[in-house]
Amino acid sequence: MSLDPHALKIYIDGSAFHNPGGAGGVAAWIEFPIDWNMLDEQLFQEGFQETTNNRMELVACIRAFEYVRDQGRDVGVERVQIVTDSQYVRDGYYLVDRWRKNGWRNLDGRPVENRDLWKRLLTVRSKGAVKTELTWMLGKKSPILKAVDKSAKSAATQPWRVDRGFKPGRVAPSKTGTRSAASLFPAAGQEAIIRIYRHRIVGSDHKFYFDVFSQDSGGYIRKACAFTHAEIALDLHTHHVYRVLFNDNPKYPIIEKKVEELPLAWPKQTTA
Repeated sequence: MSLDPHALKIYIDGSAFHNPGGAGGVAAWIEFPIDWNMLDEQLFQEGFQETTNNRMELVACIRAFEYVRDQGRDVGVERVQIVTDSQYVRDGYYLVDRWRKNGWRNLDGRPVENRDLWKRLLTVRSKGAVKTELTWMLGKKSPILKAVDKSAKSAATQPWRVDRGFKPGRVAPSKTGTRSAASLFPAAGQEAIIRIYRHRIVGSDHKFYFDVFSQDSGGYIRKACAFTHAEIALDLHTHHVYRVLFNDNPKYPIIEKKVEELPLAWPKQTTA
């Protein structure tokens, strides 16, 4: 979708330090219709104590829709474009109605994360008094995109608000030595050795983040995540090492069985 020079445009951004669980911030800047001859201006800037990148991107979107809901009739425009560079927000925005109808599970059956915010977005976007669209733009290539990015990061340095929907869960450091995010474990009905470093509840599922051990390298090679049910989750703990059995669905990986618990110092105690 291209930008309309005669529309009011709201550029939004969210940021979080030490994702997940660090301080975060949201911000928005307004670009007025071209024939108004008005300079861009900051609309809002807010900092939060503990959160995630995705939650901040989504909060920024909700706050923009709230502005349209509350001020739309007084702004004097017929069209508003909310501009984001978040693929997470863009992709979810067009799927959220289907998620709701599917019991807040995505098309692969996984529980939808941040459902509290997606529910808020559904509610507020249905009450806008002006035609409002979401537009995605890549990167920070224009001055206003750079300005809103700077504002969101600045807000994160003054985190006075509380993101009450953020559930940190139990966290331990990863042993992979990388800062990359965890990806879905490529479940194919196999057993694997994992060391759990984070656990949180998503809907009715338990989601575990873990380091994956490689027999070839003799160490932990990547971060991954998978789901499991309450009865199995009760027997899995952060900092601990397990051999587990996965299902055969890489789009919805599930730990189906704890085969055995291994020494905490694995692999040091087993590779002498």
